Amino acid sequence: MAKKKDFFQEVKTKHWPKARKELEKGIDNAKKMLSAGEKQIRQFSEKSAERTRKISLQVRKEKLIYELGKTIARTAKNKWGTTKKVDKLRKEIKGLEKEIKKIK
Repeated sequence: MAKKKDFFQEVKTKHWPKARKELEKGIDNAKKMLSAGEKQIRQFSEKSAERTRKISLQVRKEKLIYELGKTIARTAKNKWGTTKKVDKLRKEIKGLEKEIKKIK
């Protein structure tokens, strides 16, 4: 039994300090890598959210354009400029276009 204690005592005194330093370096490197990965994931998520919002706005714009077309088709040509619904739809479309341009 004395040999086992001596072996473990030797490992503990000779090898453990070096191994501990290497483990601490590895832990520090892992922390740095995780931090960099977290930044990358955050950037990717933000870009994805922006893209999703832009697509949503574009779909809403297309729906309004469709509604505008239906309204214009039902309205006489000489009343296009005076119809409140046509003006409202045009303003909404222009507002959406501005919002879409703001998004990169």
